[in-house]
Amino acid sequence: MMLMSHADNWMSRLPDDTYVAVVTIPGAHDAATGCGWAEGIEMLGDSYARTQDIDLAGLWQVGIRAFDFRPCVYEDYMNLNHGIMPTKMHFEDALCLLRDSLKANPSEFAIIHLLHEQDGDIVQNEYTQRLLEVFRRDDLKNLLVDFKTDLRVSDVRGKILILSRDRYATMPVGGFLTNWTGEINVEKQTAGIIVGKKTEDNGKLYMQDFSDTHGTDGINKKVGAIRQMLLRSTRNKTTSKGSIRWVFNFASGYSKTENIFGNEVSTSDGYRDNATYTHEAFLTFFENNTPGPAGIVLMDFAGVDDSNGYHVRGKELTDALIAFNFRYLDDATALHTISANDTRAGRSSAQWFSLEGRQIGVPKQKGIFLMRQENGLLRKMAVR
Repeated sequence: MMLMSHADNWMSRLPDDTYVAVVTIPGAHDAATGCGWAEGIEMLGDSYARTQDIDLAGLWQVGIRAFDFRPCVYEDYMNLNHGIMPTKMHFEDALCLLRDSLKANPSEFAIIHLLHEQDGDIVQNEYTQRLLEVFRRDDLKNLLVDFKTDLRVSDVRGKILILSRDRYATMPVGGFLTNWTGEINVEKQTAGIIVGKKTEDNGKLYMQDFSDTHGTDGINKKVGAIRQMLLRSTRNKTTSKGSIRWVFNFASGYSKTENIFGNEVSTSDGYRDNATYTHEAFLTFFENNTPGPAGIVLMDFAGVDDSNGYHVRGKELTDALIAFNFRYLDDATALHTISANDTRAGRSSAQWFSLEGRQIGVPKQKGIFLMRQENGLLRKMAVR
């Protein structure tokens, strides 16, 4: 059985004992906007609120594993909106789509960045109740994993980790993202905490979420902020639980607006124009710097290289983020060592792979390899 190398199973190549926090994960900002708009607002949605061209199923297929969902409360369901613009996707249906994708691809996992889109609420003051009702559904509750800063890939395969910027209840389902900032301020960007159910589960959070790039020197500020966060995340040495840093590095933003009734409103082409610069910034960094964890990267127009006349390079960036993982696996944590002459620990019956996922024979030379044991556990091995 060969390890899959195509996008829909790329996480199968991650060693089970790798910390989730050091996995570079491509994600989609306002992920549901590629699913279409509620009846009657199609032109408005396409003009002012579209950040994706591919629907959720398509995003999964190209390798997106982090999803930015913005639920709001309707009378009979929770909808996913971008601001006041309702998409065609219900929150419950989005979770079920991820559920089914994980059942078909149990080596994978998904992370959800959750933010209550209050401006879209039709029913007021019921967000917590309705959200928890969804999370407690029999067909979903066993998929949702509790946050711990030292979660490993084996803990989350086939599951969903929900990280919410709203403290909707006393205890999180997943975790709460606290001290969030959209400012370009190093002290604020590095002061985040992800809160779990127990104090010992809490984790340190870095975030870059500067989004309004249409102002003076806005694009340069955004590109500089992306680069600075990449330098922090890739250079962080994760050697123990205390050194783990969870990172969100947003590529998304809007560089063009229109004045409507005296208000500056972002445009879909503004998201596209911003993407041409920010995606290039990530790609240039990957080409010219020592690889290391880039964190969870939420981008616009993921999985497509061209959108409405803009060369957004969203497919190129998605592929690059996936591939980036396998450039630093040999320097990541949880490296096991075995002698080249050692045939114990099931070495002769195990399956061996290169770091890129190509199946090989039993290694006879020194190096870093992946070993799948008979019980299915995938480990990163240093053959000495």
